[in-house]
Amino acid sequence: MIDLMRTGNSKGVSSSLIVLLCLLFSNASSLTRAQDKPNKIVRESILSNKRKRTFYLYVPPTAKAHTPLIVLLHGSGRDGMSLVEKWRELADKEGVIIVGPDADGASGWSMPRDGPDFLRDLVESLKSQYPINPRRVYLFGHSAGAVFALIMSTVEPEYFAATAIHAGAFRQPEEYKTIGDGGRKIPIAIWVGTQDPYFSLRDVRATREAFRSKGFTVEVTEMPGHNHWYYDLAPSINASAWEFLKQHELTSDPQYSPYVGTGVAASVNKLVEEMNALGLKAQGLIRRANEKEKEFEGKDFAKDRAQINTIAQEDIDLLSESATFWRAAAEKAETASQLGLPGKQKQYFSLVAQYDRKCAELLDATRERSEAFLSQDSFEVIDGRRNEAQKKVDKLQQEVNELKKTIDKLMR
Repeated sequence: MIDLMRTGNSKGVSSSLIVLLCLLFSNASSLTRAQDKPNKIVRESILSNKRKRTFYLYVPPTAKAHTPLIVLLHGSGRDGMSLVEKWRELADKEGVIIVGPDADGASGWSMPRDGPDFLRDLVESLKSQYPINPRRVYLFGHSAGAVFALIMSTVEPEYFAATAIHAGAFRQPEEYKTIGDGGRKIPIAIWVGTQDPYFSLRDVRATREAFRSKGFTVEVTEMPGHNHWYYDLAPSINASAWEFLKQHELTSDPQYSPYVGTGVAASVNKLVEEMNALGLKAQGLIRRANEKEKEFEGKDFAKDRAQINTIAQEDIDLLSESATFWRAAAEKAETASQLGLPGKQKQYFSLVAQYDRKCAELLDATRERSEAFLSQDSFEVIDGRRNEAQKKVDKLQQEVNELKKTIDKLMR
């Protein structure tokens, strides 16, 4: 009997959970230590994904060991300085390091150009230079930066501890699609003016309810008579945002999930569907082959030779066709592993490809047992060949089982 099964973790991939392996090109040595320029906001740059990216950094003299870091995401048409200078007073008071990266384009922030890879590169560079508590890295955004902060919250909920935004909400269907069901539910707080002409109360409330429907905790503060303008009320908005942010801390070391674009995710999902369809066909043929194998029982080698040969040929055909499906599934898995997926997902599909190929080898060895019946040799010679083939089957079955255990362990 043949004991093969599809691995139990061949499932679909959503834009909120999948995401691209980040290759760090950050140049930590380019950082001018901001602590060497007390009371100064410094303009610096790093290399991220081979591109020079600019940011504004303020390290207050009050910063101590394990200090929090707030990443400030500016509005359209502005730069990181526009927020850093507004947060500087609070940073001095609270001993918080603040950094305001520049979006890559004047129109605002976009993914994956501006994150999550770039933001992660920036944070990791700063962590290597300053005594930042990795479990207390926060996001704050205004306007376009607020929308991007929300998106980063859905993409990297186990990397950032909490998010606070002013004058921002989801308004596009593709933005809402980033809200996933699984993973950590990052705490979010939103401040919005009742007279905001760009992000209405309806938009903000809809965003809140969409996040809440997925299990997120979202606080909304509606500011009577306030419009979209952040800068005049920045001191009070920042103070309230910090009161919210400082309550939250990751319970374990941050986990970064490289982003996979929707195009890659769609390709992987299609391949998984094809792999599963091939696996079902292969399994069906294996069940038929196992039933056919039972027909050998009770047959007399001398008297029933013609019938045995017929059964053997039918068994061979079933096993050959099943092995073809397993090899086709292996090719699909191998293709999926080469689509730029992050480490664990890439490893998963690579292992599935190995598993499927090993299943095909097992079927080939099983087929040799039936092929032995088709020779004109004596029963003793045929029986010896079948026994040798069975040894290969047993060895390959063990290897198949070990590969499945490895895949199951990886995906726990």
